[in-house]
Amino acid sequence: MTDHFLQEKFDNRRFLLLNINKIWQIAVGAVAGACLFAFVYYLKTDILMGEPLYRAQTLYEIVFDREQVDNIHDYYNDYTWNEVLDSDRIAGRAAEIVGDFSKEEIAAATTIPTMSDIRFIWVYVDMESGEQADRVMMAIGESLQEFALSTDGFKEIVVWDVKKTEQISEDSLIGRMTVAGAVIGALAACFVICFVGVMDDSIYTEKDVEERFGVLPAGVIMRAEKEQPEFFEKELADNLKKLLGDKLGTKGNGKIGYLMADPASGVDGGQEKEHLKELLTRYFPNADILEVSGELPERSDQKIEENNQGKYQMLKELDAFILQVPYGTKDGMFLELVWKDLTLQGCLPDAVVIVGADEKFYRRYYRK
Repeated sequence: MTDHFLQEKFDNRRFLLLNINKIWQIAVGAVAGACLFAFVYYLKTDILMGEPLYRAQTLYEIVFDREQVDNIHDYYNDYTWNEVLDSDRIAGRAAEIVGDFSKEEIAAATTIPTMSDIRFIWVYVDMESGEQADRVMMAIGESLQEFALSTDGFKEIVVWDVKKTEQISEDSLIGRMTVAGAVIGALAACFVICFVGVMDDSIYTEKDVEERFGVLPAGVIMRAEKEQPEFFEKELADNLKKLLGDKLGTKGNGKIGYLMADPASGVDGGQEKEHLKELLTRYFPNADILEVSGELPERSDQKIEENNQGKYQMLKELDAFILQVPYGTKDGMFLELVWKDLTLQGCLPDAVVIVGADEKFYRRYYRK
C-alpha cells in the first residue's frame, strides 16, 4: 500500500501550483531570520559585552645582543612574547609597580598581536578606563626594560611609537548579520514548504488516483460554491456514461450507488453529492440512485465487523458503484486502506470521482 506512495513520480507542476501561494512564507522566514540574527548580534555586542574597554597601544623596539646569544631572535615570536608577558617578570612586576591590580588581571588585559618584524612588538592593554590602561602600559614598559637588562641576548627594549588611548570600537557587522539571517530564514522556510509538500499524501489530480489505485478516474467535481465548469462537467458525464452504461445495459435499468471514501476527511460532499446525483439522474433516468453512507473501514468501536460486512454486501448488490475521493484532505494513506479493503472484498468501484476540487488549481494544471 505504501509502496505506491514511495514509488510515485514527483509532479513538479502540481507541487509548484499548490505552493505558489506560500511565497509569502518565504518572505516571512527571511524577515524573521534577519530580525533574529540582528537581535542576537546586538545582544552579544551591546548587552552581554558589559562595560566598554579602553586600549593603550605601544610599539616597542627590541635590541638584541647577538654577541651573547647569536640565534636568540629565532626563539622570541608573538606566541613566546605573550607567555613572557604573562609571567612574573612582566605581569607580576607590573602589578608591583601599579599596586592596585593583580598579576592575573594585568596578564588578562595585556596582549601582543602577530609580529611582522622580530625587532618590534606591539603591546595592547585593555582596561575599563583610559587612565587605568595608561598606568598599566607604563608599568609594562618598565618591566620590559628590566627584563631586557636581566636576560642574556638582549641589550634593551625601548618605546618606538605610542598611539592615543581610545575606547575599543569594532566595525559593526549588523548589516552582514541581517543579510545572513534573511538568507538562512528564507532557506529554512523553503525547506519547511518542501518537506510539507513531499510528505503531503493527499489526492489532488487524476494522476494521483491512477498512481495510488491503478485506475483512471472518471473525472472531478469542483467545490460546489458555484456552477460546475462546463469542460469538467462534460468530461465527467461522458466518462460515467461509458463506465456505468456497460454495467446497466441499453435501458439503463438497475441500482447505482455512490460512497464517500472518507467522510471524516472534512469534505462532506453535500452539494457535490447532489450534483453527482443530478448528473446520474439526467443520464440514467431509469436507474435507482442510492447513497451508501458511513466509512469503509468503519472507524467506530460499535459492531465494526458487522457494519463493514453489511456495507460490503450492499455494494455487491448494486449494479454500478461510484467511489468519491475527497480532494486535498491529507488522508491518502487511509484512502489506500479503503481501496485495499474494497479490493479484498471484491467490491471495487466501477468509477472513481474526485470531489471538492479547487477549480482554479485544475484550470492552471490543465490550462483550461
